[in-house]
Amino acid sequence: MKKWLLIGLMLVAGVANAAIVQGKDYVLLAKPQPVADPKKVEVLEFFSYTCIHCYNLEPVLSPYLEKLPADVAFNRVQVVWGKPMEGFARLVATETATGTTAKLHRPIFEAVMKKRIDLSKPDVLSGWLKQQPGIDVAKFMQAYQSFGVNAQVSRQTKMTRDYAIEGTPTIVVAGKYATQPAEPQRLVEVVNELVAKARTELKK
Repeated sequence: MKKWLLIGLMLVAGVANAAIVQGKDYVLLAKPQPVADPKKVEVLEFFSYTCIHCYNLEPVLSPYLEKLPADVAFNRVQVVWGKPMEGFARLVATETATGTTAKLHRPIFEAVMKKRIDLSKPDVLSGWLKQQPGIDVAKFMQAYQSFGVNAQVSRQTKMTRDYAIEGTPTIVVAGKYATQPAEPQRLVEVVNELVAKARTELKK
């Protein structure tokens, strides 16, 4: 009994850490995209604050991101498939511009997904921000309307199109490897393997 139990556990562990397979765990982008820094392995998370799968991924992805090596550059991109999503892209861009991502990213998810608060609307966002500790609301909303943030909204829209993102979360590594849908833990494992693959390619 114990022998079979041990074998079963080994098989489960083997599946959990199975080598990644092209076409199953990830695909090659039809049109690879240039990376911001060719000396680093770029990792882009295409997500949406309205995506339940992105919400469920966050608790697993966050600990992984806290331990990223220095040669890995990570960024989030709010997908923009239409005008209604631009408000969330503006929100992501403002978080980055004001350095408040660490404070606001998870609370925004909770507000949108659990409390059904539409933070894509500036008046709703402003009122909600007043309840968030350590946030300079005036500074945040000033950045929210800035030229720089406008440019980033356009950039996220263009990236959604250029990377041909059809679902979220999709994580793109090195501008060419795009993950396929998977459970959160497996998705992070796939990303980790793709980073290792891209790192090896950089050294060639």
